[in-house]
Amino acid sequence: MSKVTALVLAFALALIVVLEACVSSEEAGTGSRAGAPVTTQISPDSARMLARLDSLNRADSLRVRRGGFTSRQDTVVASIVRRTKTSSLKIKPIERPANPAYTVQIGAFARTKYALQAQRLAKERFADLPIFNYYEPFDRLYRVRVGKFDTRAQADSLRKAMLGQFPQDYPDCWINYIAK
Repeated sequence: MSKVTALVLAFALALIVVLEACVSSEEAGTGSRAGAPVTTQISPDSARMLARLDSLNRADSLRVRRGGFTSRQDTVVASIVRRTKTSSLKIKPIERPANPAYTVQIGAFARTKYALQAQRLAKERFADLPIFNYYEPFDRLYRVRVGKFDTRAQADSLRKAMLGQFPQDYPDCWINYIAK
């Protein structure tokens, strides 16, 4: 809570207390002793305002002890996001060979286990074609590729046949090139 809000609340509370302490002209002379203080009852609303003001004052003193920081239960839980420096991000340049051979890549895997499973399954299904399991150290991925063709059209016909015969197993296969 800001200091301005606390001051406004304090002023409003002081005004309520002063107005309740005022007595009418009829009550002024009814005291049994001359100069006896007039006591008044504090309304429940005023008591709540006093309690709220006291709570705010305690929170302000706690905030000062904590160096200006407070915590609330209604705050949103956030996670820590670690940002990487964009200057340290290196992108490997695409090096296309002068006379490439085309293959159909059926997957890129970070774990050797999954790459070997895909390679084994491809060897069973496409026994007459060469199967490559190439590890790329730059991005640490095992790339499993099927076939080695001279033209892109030949590789595309294999890719379409794979999608037609095994649509669930190779939905994301694509054509890639390698050096001959």
